[in-house]
Order: sequence, then C-alpha cells, then structure tokens
Amino acid sequence: MLLACNSNDKNSSTVTLTDTSVSTAENKDVVASGACNKLIFFQPGAEVESKTYNASGKEVSIQHTKIVDVKSEAGMTVAYVEASDVQAGNGKTSNMKYNYKCDGDKIYFDMASMLRTEAKESEPSFKVSVIEYPINITGGETLPDATGTMSSESNGKKMGIKYHYRDRKVEAKEEVTTSAGTWSCYKISNSIEVEMDMPGLDDSEKKMMEVMKDKMKTTSITWFAPDFGIVKMEIYRNGKMQTRTEITGIKR
Repeated sequence: MLLACNSNDKNSSTVTLTDTSVSTAENKDVVASGACNKLIFFQPGAEVESKTYNASGKEVSIQHTKIVDVKSEAGMTVAYVEASDVQAGNGKTSNMKYNYKCDGDKIYFDMASMLRTEAKESEPSFKVSVIEYPINITGGETLPDATGTMSSESNGKKMGIKYHYRDRKVEAKEEVTTSAGTWSCYKISNSIEVEMDMPGLDDSEKKMMEVMKDKMKTTSITWFAPDFGIVKMEIYRNGKMQTRTEITGIKR
C-alpha cells in the first residue's frame, strides 16, 4: 500500500479540478474529488511498487499495487485497488483487493493493505476498520486508533489475530529518500498490540501466550507525506527493527 508525497521526481502530473458548477446534492463529491485526485492512489491506472527488507537489509518481498478504478460515492472518492505480494526466493504470490477512500480532508486506508505482508504464509480473510491519515497533518497530533482482524485456517485448525494500532503520534517532519525519489514526510509512531485466538488451547497454553505477548512489545514508525501517502514503514519488536518497507517505484 506504500505511497509517497511531495515527490521530487520529474513524472509529477498536473490534475485539473472538477468543474464546481453542479447541483448541491453533488457538491460534496466534487469537493472530495478535487482534493483527492492529486494523490497517486486516486489516479486510475497508477501503479506503485514497494519492497520489504528484514533487519539485515535483505529483500524478503515485493509489493505491487494498481489502481483499477476510481469513483465518487457518498461524498468519498473511492479507489479500487488490486495488489500482490511476491516473496523473494520462492516467488510465492498473495493477491488482494481492497479500497482506499478520501473525503478531501483525510485518507482512509483499508487495514488489509497494512497487514498484507503478515499474511503471505496462508490464505487469510480480513475484518478491518480503516486507518486514517489527515491530508493537512501537523506535528504533535494524536491520530485515532485502528483495529484489524486476520483469520485463517490450516489443517482444520482456525486461528484469529487481532491487531490494534494505538498511541499514534505525529512526530518530527523528515526528508525521506528511497530508490524512487525524495519526499517530505511526517514521522508517525504507534504501538501495535496483538491478540491471538486459537480455539482448543488449554489454560496453561493460554497463559503462556499471554506471557509471550507481554514480553513481545511491537511498535512501528510510518513516514507519511500528505500529498501522496505512505513512503516508508518500519516495524520493531522490543525496540529492535524487524522489517522495513519502502516505496521503490511509481508508474502513472
């Protein structure tokens, strides 16, 4: 789902705003479209490539995202997205479909797009809330929590994992450079609380899982550029970086 903003690349395009001479009933759609269509993830046909690396800097997967359609729906600009996650080495591919939404003030990401790299070992289903980012973001803000649930089944056994993104704080403004360009971003930190539901566990196994959860403190840092989206994300466990995902290519 990685996006980017305020890019210094030479492929930036100019977007013509929609004519505002429409009926009152349509006006809110026009307002949303005008502010949102500048973002690459609300441009039909746009493609974004990102890569995920482990703590040693070794590439572990490549993510491809394509915007297949964009519509105005109930005051929102809605982008319909097709995405894939390809594992390095064996080439195993997971495909997903989800939406991005924008109301002119905020971008709303389906949390399935945030969790896609967590799902490549199985065929999961998602029940998610959206995770929001304000377009007019400022340092010092606290952003709303978000929760996503991933469920899967293997060898007849069901498992559910619930992810809580909490304490989302907008920190310093930083310049971020990747192989795709340089962007002006806001650094956003948050904790990630994980709950696992595995039916059939006895009390001692459940207690052990709770102890493990207490010992495994997960946090993440996201670099968000308001005119484009998410440029880079790092996930930490007990203060040690586990993965880094960043934008590596853009095609309009």
